[in-house]
Parts: sequence; structure tokens; C-alpha cells
Amino acid sequence: MKINVTWSDIRAGRAARTMECMVALALKRALSCDYASVGYRTATVRIGGEYVKLFLPQEVQNKIRAWDRTQFVLPFSFELSTLGLFEAPAHRPAALQLEFAAA
Repeated sequence: MKINVTWSDIRAGRAARTMECMVALALKRALSCDYASVGYRTATVRIGGEYVKLFLPQEVQNKIRAWDRTQFVLPFSFELSTLGLFEAPAHRPAALQLEFAAA
């Protein structure tokens, strides 16, 4: 799934705020979820009442670090593997870049 971080996400986002950063806003919109918390390496989203940890690509990690320091970044896109994301936890393949996080 392609995640687009838009000018709107960048303007509305807040640096160093895990649930209000530009990537968190883009994930909430793209995944239609109500909770996303983003760190430098991972993001946690709540889908269907369950928390799922997503590992962010290195390029996104670099953008987040740059944005937290300078608060300037251009819109960008990245691919997120969502294979199995919307299935029940017992059916999620273990080899995905997704890790079921205990609530």
C-alpha cells in the first residue's frame, strides 16, 4: 500500500509528537484508523481494536529525523506492506513486516 505524506500532513503535523507527526496523520488517513503513533523506526496503529506494529522503511526514518530537527520536508510517498494487516491476528503470516503488539 502506498502511503502519501502530503503538504496538508506536513502543515498539520507537529514535530516530536508521536501521535501528531506528519507520518501518523498520513497513516490514519490511508488506513482509516483512529490511532497511529510513530517513532523513528516503527509505528503502531489500532485497526479493528487491535494494535499492530509497523516497521518503517529507512527513507521514512530519515525524513522523520530531518523533520524533527528542521521542521521542513517536501511531500513524499512510501510503500507499506499491509498484506495480512486486516486479517485476524491468528491468520497473519509471521514473516511480514508487521508485528502484533500486545495491548
